Amino acid sequence: MEPVRVGIIGAGGIAQTHLRALSEVPEVKVLAVADLIQERADKTAETWHIPQAFGDYHKILQDDEIEAVIITTFNQAHRAPTIDALQAGKHVLLEKPMAATLEDATAIARAAHHSDKLTMIALKTRYSPVMQAAKTIMDAGTLGDIYYAETVAARRCGIPGGSFIRKASAGLGTVADIGVYCLDEALNLMGHPKPISVSGIANNILGRTCSPVLGSWQWVPEELEVEDFGIAWVRFENGAAMVFKTSWIMHMNEIGGTFFLGTKAGLKLNPLTVFRHEWGMLTDTMPQNIPQIEGIELFRREQRAFADAIRNNKPSPIPVEQMLLTNVIIQGLLDSAAVGHEVAVTVPEL
Repeated sequence: MEPVRVGIIGAGGIAQTHLRALSEVPEVKVLAVADLIQERADKTAETWHIPQAFGDYHKILQDDEIEAVIITTFNQAHRAPTIDALQAGKHVLLEKPMAATLEDATAIARAAHHSDKLTMIALKTRYSPVMQAAKTIMDAGTLGDIYYAETVAARRCGIPGGSFIRKASAGLGTVADIGVYCLDEALNLMGHPKPISVSGIANNILGRTCSPVLGSWQWVPEELEVEDFGIAWVRFENGAAMVFKTSWIMHMNEIGGTFFLGTKAGLKLNPLTVFRHEWGMLTDTMPQNIPQIEGIELFRREQRAFADAIRNNKPSPIPVEQMLLTNVIIQGLLDSAAVGHEVAVTVPEL
């Protein structure tokens, strides 16, 4: 397959992870990198042997040789380059979350919906062998109708600091950083039901009052502007409900795991187990020999899927319509936390 020729927009930390992965993905060839800070673009180009470096991403969009862009800017800077890239006729791989606000996510989704170019959200967890095995089990109808789920992504003390904790750059905290992973896991396995209401709480009490401890990431408590804890009860149009829990910091070693309850069986994600009544007995089925693949290889898998979809004219592996649901629920969580009661949510029309 002829490599897909791409440009990288944003040269921060996550861009370096993508480029490290891309160094072993022959299906993709990086021709340019852009960053608001020219020196950072130059350094990235030098490190990864990229031919061109710009301080303005529009230079990438004006290059006819470049077919696609990988957008790795901070959350609050996702909207403009994504829409500009689609309008310039480029395919887009956009790092998660789709956006920091439902308004921006909706604008991105509408632009993608009305474009003939492919837009994929980069969500590495979709390529985890455990997740793919769970999806196979779910899609086979093993659980029957899912009526309840819980999904969790939490750290005991792991606030990243820097641009991750400022509203101007990140916009959101733990719900968009690690929470979006488990939220997408649940929605994907449940078949993307439509949320209709959310009751949630969110705060950053611990992150602003606790100092970093030995071995933890060294954030500055006074600079924390986003939530470090979020919980939501979500109701869906099909009658199912879900609890979504995420935390960067807490006085607890864990707050549960991800599981699903269905009319025929239940499923726990870690370790992957199916719980049923069979042969007049209770049975627990654990699939065997699932590969343990993590980290950089998951990025490579999503990048290869992006290139394959472009070259073979396939649908987006992770389309905006699916990821928009995560923004609807996250916005509902924040809105509910602000008013102190359950709020109705609506999935925007595209």
